[in-house]
Amino acid sequence: MALDKSALKASLIEIMKTDGNTPESAADALANAIDTYVRGAEVTITALPNEVSVVGSPTAQANAVPLTLKGGDATHTGGLS
Repeated sequence: MALDKSALKASLIEIMKTDGNTPESAADALANAIDTYVRGAEVTITALPNEVSVVGSPTAQANAVPLTLKGGDATHTGGLS
């Protein structure tokens, strides 16, 4: 999923419009908005399969996310969207 800039902007505007926000509540709301924005991203990595190694097992790691490697070339490109 692509980063949703308009949703982040809407969240930030709502934080700024909210009366009675304390510095702490505004900071919490801002941190939550940024967290939601970043977690909504999809990370794409292109690497040669022998360049990536995983230590441990997925069942032994908290919050493990499967890593799928697709065939790639030697351009070593990737991105965050």
